[in-house]
Amino acid sequence: MTDSDSPASGPVRAAAPAEAAAPGPGAPRKSRLLRYGLPAAVVAGGLLLTLVAALDGDDPARVKLPQPPEEVRGKIEAMCRELDRQLPSDVLGNKSRKTVPASDLTAAWGDPAVVLRCGVPKPVSLRPDDPNYDPAQNTAGVNGVDWTFTFLGEGKGVRFTTLHREVNVEVTVPASFNQAPGVLTAFAEPLKRTVPATMGEG
Repeated sequence: MTDSDSPASGPVRAAAPAEAAAPGPGAPRKSRLLRYGLPAAVVAGGLLLTLVAALDGDDPARVKLPQPPEEVRGKIEAMCRELDRQLPSDVLGNKSRKTVPASDLTAAWGDPAVVLRCGVPKPVSLRPDDPNYDPAQNTAGVNGVDWTFTFLGEGKGVRFTTLHREVNVEVTVPASFNQAPGVLTAFAEPLKRTVPATMGEG
């Protein structure tokens, strides 16, 4: 297997995460911390995960390569390489596929692709100096890992970014996946093993 402004495009385009996964964009702007205790293979507690025609593609998924700051690049890339080694070969029945450009900072599964990018910037909603700063952003806790999420528009899915981790990891889930938080179960254990928390884990 080999990043945060737009979904993957190219030979295979990474669609964004499903709006059914969490409250819609029109919901009140207040902090939402959703907690999911989901096993990696089976979604428990009545959370039904429906995959809509997610076929495994042979062509590489074209992704935007993360560009970590030079002063911390070495540390970030080392963590991302270790994460890459421990990522699953299958995410809810979707097999891993190559990415273009090839990098240990990126990975993809299925077609349309679930895309992971490691070493991305902090989301603008969490940057106090950004006009789009919104500390009441949507959040979700899945199997001990906290995420913030952004809807990418009608039919484009959802983008999740880790919270409280030494390295920011982003996962974009296509709209064809209902209950997108369930996809994150596949990444919880690899993340907890390789990317230290900066505070108590969710």
